[in-house]
Amino acid sequence: MSLYQICYRSRIKPQVLAGDIEAEIAHTIKRLRRMNTLNGVTGALLLTDTHVFQLIEGQAERANASLRCAAEDPRHEHLEVLSRKAVEYRLFHDSWLYFADLRMDHGRELPAELSMIVPRPETATGTDILALMAYIAGDLAEAQLTNRLLQI
Repeated sequence: MSLYQICYRSRIKPQVLAGDIEAEIAHTIKRLRRMNTLNGVTGALLLTDTHVFQLIEGQAERANASLRCAAEDPRHEHLEVLSRKAVEYRLFHDSWLYFADLRMDHGRELPAELSMIVPRPETATGTDILALMAYIAGDLAEAQLTNRLLQI
């Protein structure tokens, strides 16, 4: 059984941003995590003010089905696949859907790794986003290891 990884960017339709965005985010994340659990798909979702980046990992058929689901979502437009490839391991092996809210209105300082992507998400390359996903996955794994060590 081979692993497959897909990374895409899509623009959020402006009318979606006019509603209760917080409720929409919470509902979407809950639904995606449930679907990913059922389908054996892991990955991450990054939200900026105008765009969504998602990394999908799993069996090729299931990863592609998740991508089709995203492409059919009426809240997205201009979905662009940034990377699609077979991989040897999952970056987010312990996460049905890691979520990071990178919207600028949260008034926090962004790490240097995000400073080039968040202000202009439409110009980020597949290499940029995959490097960011690997950075986030590394931080997540390090935090999980620290938590396990502290519980001993």
